[in-house]
Amino acid sequence: MSQENIWAPTGQTIIDGKMADVADYLRLANNGRGADPEAFMKSEYGQAYGRLIKLGFQFEEDPTGKAITEFYAKLGLNRQMYENDDYYKRWLLITPQELATQAALGKYYPVVFVNHGGSVPVPVDEFQCGWWQVAADERIIVVMLQNTNCENVQRVLDRLEELYPIDTERVYMTGESQGGYEVTSALFRMPARITAVVTCGNDIWRDWDNFNVPFTDTEKKNLKDTFVPFMQVVGQYEASSFAPVNDWYARKEWGRHADASHTYVDPRRDDQRDPTHIVGGKRPFSDLPEPPVGVDKHAWMIERLNTRMASLGCAPRDVATCISYLDNPEIDLHKAIGFYGDEEQTMEFYGYKHWRLDIHNRIGLDAFRYVVVENSGHHWPVMAAKLGWDFMKQFRRDTATSKIVADTYQLTR
Repeated sequence: MSQENIWAPTGQTIIDGKMADVADYLRLANNGRGADPEAFMKSEYGQAYGRLIKLGFQFEEDPTGKAITEFYAKLGLNRQMYENDDYYKRWLLITPQELATQAALGKYYPVVFVNHGGSVPVPVDEFQCGWWQVAADERIIVVMLQNTNCENVQRVLDRLEELYPIDTERVYMTGESQGGYEVTSALFRMPARITAVVTCGNDIWRDWDNFNVPFTDTEKKNLKDTFVPFMQVVGQYEASSFAPVNDWYARKEWGRHADASHTYVDPRRDDQRDPTHIVGGKRPFSDLPEPPVGVDKHAWMIERLNTRMASLGCAPRDVATCISYLDNPEIDLHKAIGFYGDEEQTMEFYGYKHWRLDIHNRIGLDAFRYVVVENSGHHWPVMAAKLGWDFMKQFRRDTATSKIVADTYQLTR
C-alpha cells in the first residue's frame, strides 16, 4: 500500500473539503453494529476507495470537458454525454476506440448499464463504481443514465441497438443502492432483454418497485420463466439489514445528514422533478420491507431469501440451518453471509476479506452469487465492477432459444 494517506489534507482546499465530506459520510453510512469507519479509511481497501473518489472529483465540475476526454483517450476509450441539454435525460456512453473498425469486421460488443445511487449525479458515481476500468481492460461498452427508470433504460437500449454494434445476447445491468432497486424493476419488467445483473447495497428481495408499485403475479411468473442470473455485493455493515441475511434490524437512524457542504451541485439539478423520486412520500425512494408483527424476523429473512431462490430456479435454503449461523458458526463465511451455498470461498482484495458463495439452479447454471465485504458500509464496493463482470460474462441469452447459456465472453467473439 502507498504510504500516502489519501484522506489526509493536501492543501488543495476544494478537493480536501470534498474528501472530508466523504469521510463524514462513511462515519454515518453504516449500521453502528460493529463498523469501524476510521479503520476502513486507514486500510488498504479504504485507501483504494478514496483514490476512486478523488479521481472523480477531478472531473465532476466539467464532466464533458477536455481533461476527462483526454483521460479516457489514454485508456483507449471514447466517452460521450448524450442529451446533455436536459440534466435528467442525459446519459453517458463509454466505448472502445476501435469499435467502428471492429464493427466493420462483424464484431458486436457486450453492454453494461450502470445505475447510480439515489440522487447522485452520473459523473460522481462514474469513477467510484469502477466500470470505466473494466471497459478499458475488457473492451466493452458501459452506459450510465441519469434517469434510471425502466422505461428510460428501454428507450436508450433501443437507440443503442439502432446505432451501435450491440451484442443483444449480452446486455447486463448493475447498480448501487437506489440504482440497484432500479435494476430490480428492470428485471421484472424487461427480463427477456437482460442477460445477468449485479446489485450492490440492496436487500435480498422486494415485492415492489422504486415507487412502491407492487410487482404483479404475472411479472413475478415472467421473471421466473425467463431467468436472469443474479449477483449481489453488500458491505458487512450496511445501514440496512443486508448482511447477514439470516438477521433483520431496522435501518439505522443516522441522526443527522452527512456533511455535503463542499459538494458540487449542478445548477440544473432539482430533486422535485427527478423522475426517479417519490415526491411527497415519506422517503424519496421505495419503502423498506420489515417483518410483520409477531413473525420471527430470522425466519422471515430466510423466507425472502428463498423467494429469490424460487425466482432463479434454485433449491431453497434450510431455515433452521441458516438461523443456526447466528450463534457460533463453524466458519466466518456463514456468520458474515448468514446462509450457505453450493460453492463457498473467502477471497481477499486490498487486505479486506470478501466472503462469497454461489448457488446453482436445477440445470446446473451458476444462478446466484452473494458477496459480503469486510468492514464496509453503504457505498460502491471497490471490487464491484471487477467481481460483477467476472460473474456476468459467464452468460449470454441465446438469440435462437431466448435461454441463458454459460458461454464466457471472449474479445474475439
